[in-house]
Amino acid sequence: MLPELDLTDAASLPEGALIAFPTPGGGPSVLLTRQQGQVHAFAPNCPHYGAPLEKGKVVDGRLICPWHHACFKVENGHLCEPPSLDDLPTYAVREAGGRILVQVPASPPASTDKPDATPTAEVGGVPPTAASVPVDTRTFVIVGGGAAGEFAAQTLRREGFAGRVVLVSADEKLPYDRTKLSKAYLAGKAKPAALPLRERGFYTQQKIEVLTNTRATGLNLASQEIELEGQPPLRYDQLLLAPGSTPNLLPRLPGHDLPGVLPLRTQADADALLAATKEARQVVIIGSSFIGMEAAGSLIAEGRQVTVIAQQKVPFERVLGPEIGAMFQKLHEEKGVKFEVEAEVTALLGQEKHVTGVQLKSGKTLPADAVVLGVGVRPATDFLARAFALEKDGGLAVDAYLQAAENVYAAGDIARFPLAPTGQLTRIEHWRVAQQHGQTAARNMLGQRQKFTAAPFFWTQQYGKSLRYAGHAERWDEIICQGNVAAQDFLAFYVLDNRIVAAAGMNHDTDMLYIAERLGLGQLPAPAAVRAGVKWAELPPLA
Repeated sequence: MLPELDLTDAASLPEGALIAFPTPGGGPSVLLTRQQGQVHAFAPNCPHYGAPLEKGKVVDGRLICPWHHACFKVENGHLCEPPSLDDLPTYAVREAGGRILVQVPASPPASTDKPDATPTAEVGGVPPTAASVPVDTRTFVIVGGGAAGEFAAQTLRREGFAGRVVLVSADEKLPYDRTKLSKAYLAGKAKPAALPLRERGFYTQQKIEVLTNTRATGLNLASQEIELEGQPPLRYDQLLLAPGSTPNLLPRLPGHDLPGVLPLRTQADADALLAATKEARQVVIIGSSFIGMEAAGSLIAEGRQVTVIAQQKVPFERVLGPEIGAMFQKLHEEKGVKFEVEAEVTALLGQEKHVTGVQLKSGKTLPADAVVLGVGVRPATDFLARAFALEKDGGLAVDAYLQAAENVYAAGDIARFPLAPTGQLTRIEHWRVAQQHGQTAARNMLGQRQKFTAAPFFWTQQYGKSLRYAGHAERWDEIICQGNVAAQDFLAFYVLDNRIVAAAGMNHDTDMLYIAERLGLGQLPAPAAVRAGVKWAELPPLA
């Protein structure tokens, strides 16, 4: 039995507080909270990216990370929402004699979100498959080794599925954190070892068969078989389609296939881009998408000149609005990035050996040692064209349970799903949404009949400045801004038909926690209340 450490006096922990206390002797800190009179003790940092959880909030019995909104049950630390992959470590705690006493191991368990960790039932919260479980002869197949596929695979095991799980991935790598590619990885601040979501030992232990470098080529709904390139068809009892997206390559643009013209989607793409820009002095990014702008922020270093070509007046105008877009453009310009706005590319110039320039419709030519294509992606659904009537954008329509057909579910970038609370069919290309889809789809493959109701949430970080966005607004009638956009200290609310459908914020992480929670439940106040300066933490509890 571990010794008890006298952490603090009981009076220093008021109801509802989240406070990290150091342990005696310079040991690891412990996060304490008192909820409904009961004290709970946790590891102080989120297992995802190490965010200080004392800056988070407890909402409806769940501790929510302030950075990327991973959620953990207060009662036991169990993971309930990604992007964390693992439970939050908890410690035995009690009150006696007006003091709070905690049992803390000398070396608290490492999170299995870290690439060098080996998962265990105690640490990862994913129970190993037990030999005593009755034989389950079913085969569940997951197509796609991205955010949705990985999270679905681990959810199946976590929920007790003891049959065969096969994860089919076209990528040559085990599932990895794609969100790092355009940020830390491209900037040289994250190494390849930091990318895998799980190490191979995790999949071996959990008896998840991972088929990397394996491309799905077709689907036969009648025989319940997924067709694979160069391999026999794979029969399934339940199937999850989560192949993600493929980058647009501008095939009609002259010179699109020149060496040095590169997309950024996979780790292989990022590695090729790193190699192409190592000696480059002039880098041109076509497109002012989040990937393109994050890449610009990562590459504007080591003497490079980076130019972004944008079709709009300012970056992100169609997603965030002109004021926030102008703020991001100014932020980049202050770091040296140049912009060609309301511009159209007519050709990529060069010789057979390499790209040398980008020609604009205006007649201007930009010198380029490397060109990054940041012009969006499309659903990787070509192999499904014989099985389904796909949407115009290539997406696959699903119901509220993410079901596309009998025994077939879809998740992530390809899924056009009913967005709560309105039910409007929507397709969203967000990392966390894909993980949440994977979790919900896995549970429904097991027959749980769980509707997907979460509000979409994503983040972007550029030059150390983080923007959080919750909800979804393809259009709006009005943007209500509180604070100072130019100073990166604001909340922006997107109003459509006198209803708030999305919100964005910088330097307001706590407010964004409450806003995201209420969006999914349709319990945001009216725009008039927002204009009046509603205090999010003071609203009545969520119903």
